[in-house]
Amino acid sequence: MRRLYVRIAATLACALLGCALFVLAVDASRWSDALASGDLRYRGGPEGDLWQPDRLAPGNLVSTALGIRDDLTYRRSFQLFRLSHPEQPGVSDPNLVVYRNEATSELTEIAQHSKDPLRRSAAANLLGVLSYSDAVYDYANRGRLIANAARRFQQAIAFDPTNADAKYNLELALALSKGIGLTESGGGTNPSPGGKGSKGAGAGEPGSGY
Repeated sequence: MRRLYVRIAATLACALLGCALFVLAVDASRWSDALASGDLRYRGGPEGDLWQPDRLAPGNLVSTALGIRDDLTYRRSFQLFRLSHPEQPGVSDPNLVVYRNEATSELTEIAQHSKDPLRRSAAANLLGVLSYSDAVYDYANRGRLIANAARRFQQAIAFDPTNADAKYNLELALALSKGIGLTESGGGTNPSPGGKGSKGAGAGEPGSGY
């Protein structure tokens, strides 16, 4: 009788293990699809709950097992940056302040602790853009904000010497700090970092390595 109980328990354990592996396999496939579809939707606009599949397993079990938590954080930081609309004054909408604070927190974490120098560079560049954006509209603190932006752009270049956006943005920041009248590729005032002269800071696709 005892052997029978052992066999039953072993059978149940195998069945549970099989179910668990099936759930993990299904969720892994869904995560892969969610990243691809989320990246596609992101190109059209940052709004919405992107990169989130319908999961069978609870919590972050599968994403942790797959080692994609950093990828999700990186994508989310880009999304928050775009949702903050750095081309607009933050005081115009309280929601923008919330998004900028969240973006700053996420980007700072990446810039300080990511193991990928390209991602650290991209994060530092976007932090510089946020400081530059504030400087455009905050006359009282413009000097401090521009200096901070320049430091971030320099940091981005140190992480990735090929980061053309950071180099372009650094030129703008240094020019503004010297009081030079800035134009964006020959026209317009109060330019945004990463203007027409480059592909645009923050315009890159998350997950692309920037």
